[in-house]
Amino acid sequence: MIWGAASKVVAKIAAADGDKRFERDNIIKSTLGLADTGIPIGREDEPAGYVRWKAAENQTTNDGHSTSGQSEEVRYREFLWTQAETIDECEWGVVRWRFYSNGLVCFDAQMANTSGKLDNGDVQGHRIELRERNGLLLGVWIAGFFVRRSLPLRGFAASYSDDHQPLKLHFDDISEKQLGAWICL
Repeated sequence: MIWGAASKVVAKIAAADGDKRFERDNIIKSTLGLADTGIPIGREDEPAGYVRWKAAENQTTNDGHSTSGQSEEVRYREFLWTQAETIDECEWGVVRWRFYSNGLVCFDAQMANTSGKLDNGDVQGHRIELRERNGLLLGVWIAGFFVRRSLPLRGFAASYSDDHQPLKLHFDDISEKQLGAWICL
């Protein structure tokens, strides 16, 4: 809920007059602690109004399995966005979301920031709406990092253990096509 409110505040300030937006945006990010940590991976509980974003379906889906410490087989389904994407100064390479049958959620993205303005960078991330084959929304997850300006394309990764029963119960019914959004705050 805090991230939803923060996004709304940033959106309202972003709508304010021209170049002052970048100075104010940087102050908000620093005040909320985003300049150091970004957005920890997690499940959203309400839709947030993002300042700058684009959405598209994933290009690739991979299924597989791995073994946990107790020699128990854990299945996963991985979603990849392989095409490069740019929103203003925010750039992405490959974005990967991986969901495990035991509730583990992993995120990995290549990101860069080419900002030449006053701000030190931007919070960049990705959001996925995970759905079943019949369209039922299982949940919405988001992850992001503060990407400093002039940083070349490099990898950012996070993982999160989510005891989200709909994900565990409907794991076998997850669709191969998922909607994901690149976010630049």
